[in-house]
Amino acid sequence: MQDINQNNIFIAGGGTGGHLFPAITIGNCLQKYGMNVIYIGSKHGIEKKYFSDNNLNAELLDIKGIQRNLSLNSIIKNLYFPIRFIKSYLKSRQLIKKLKPKIIIGTWGYSSGMPLLAGVHMDVPTMIQDQNSIPGLITRRLCKKVNLVCTAYNNVVNILKTDNIVLTGNPLRENLKAIDKHKAKNILGLDINKKTILILGGSQGSQVINNHVNKNIDYYDNDKYQLFLQCGNNNFDKISNKAHNSKNIIVKKFINDISTVYSAADIVVSRAGALAISELCYMGKAIILIPFKFAADNHQKLNANSIQSQKACITINESKLSIGELERTISDLLNNEKKIRDLERNAKRISIDNSTEKIVANIKYIINGKNIRKN
Repeated sequence: MQDINQNNIFIAGGGTGGHLFPAITIGNCLQKYGMNVIYIGSKHGIEKKYFSDNNLNAELLDIKGIQRNLSLNSIIKNLYFPIRFIKSYLKSRQLIKKLKPKIIIGTWGYSSGMPLLAGVHMDVPTMIQDQNSIPGLITRRLCKKVNLVCTAYNNVVNILKTDNIVLTGNPLRENLKAIDKHKAKNILGLDINKKTILILGGSQGSQVINNHVNKNIDYYDNDKYQLFLQCGNNNFDKISNKAHNSKNIIVKKFINDISTVYSAADIVVSRAGALAISELCYMGKAIILIPFKFAADNHQKLNANSIQSQKACITINESKLSIGELERTISDLLNNEKKIRDLERNAKRISIDNSTEKIVANIKYIINGKNIRKN
């Protein structure tokens, strides 16, 4: 267990990169102000390996999210949820008593709920940073009990109907920087004269999108353009040999140098996770979003709708993949430079700058007992 420090701060969140990376970004910024950040995550999320690999101060809870399908395995897992809930809540209280954090920040995901709830019950200042256009269950339940909710979407104010909410945008990774497209392609070993398509399925990959690429590999293995595919750690061996062996396709389990890959891409196909959208808008990319249809509260579809309403992306439903809608859309964009430029300009226009600094400013206000909030 960690040591008591008068500058201890808890940041709880994880399960996916969309909840973990905002926590890390906020934590890195707070450390610059002399804060001692202790991350709280789940033993069952991707954060366990990330915390270990990066030697971060962290505590792990035995908590899993509710399974949303009706398979026997999911039903059995859900039966254990009340036990995990109580264990994680009690451990959160134990950590608070021991380490006395000045504030507890939740960046969503199932591992953020218990520390936030324990903090509310123990009168510790609390804050939620919710990334999505539709606030999650934890945010909806605790929004009027925490000190502040930071959001990336204006419509969340109307949904939550509470006055302790501020529009800050989503915290983006510090190393996210645009570089010259030709330079980026050279770094990646890509042909500078070919258009580049980047396909992402989120931090863990998307089996649906990977399977679709496999089925349509003849379209993507094309000398007219090149494909960069992030398939996820567990899906790498499921990608077809033709893709792995093609000179026109690069397959990666996970992209560490995301700035270079974003910079090299002419078109980006992505799931509609809030953090991915924020990053792509910040980088000013031409975006095609494929929302995950089983996302909680259909939030990916609603994220995509919000961005599409501002003419900053094209949305394709999963159900239309089988009829070639993605390939038709890609071909249309590749043959329409003006449409690509319009999407890039609109994406950049709706990006919110300095989000991390705004969030950290609010954290400092709360710690210091002030009511002033920065937008």
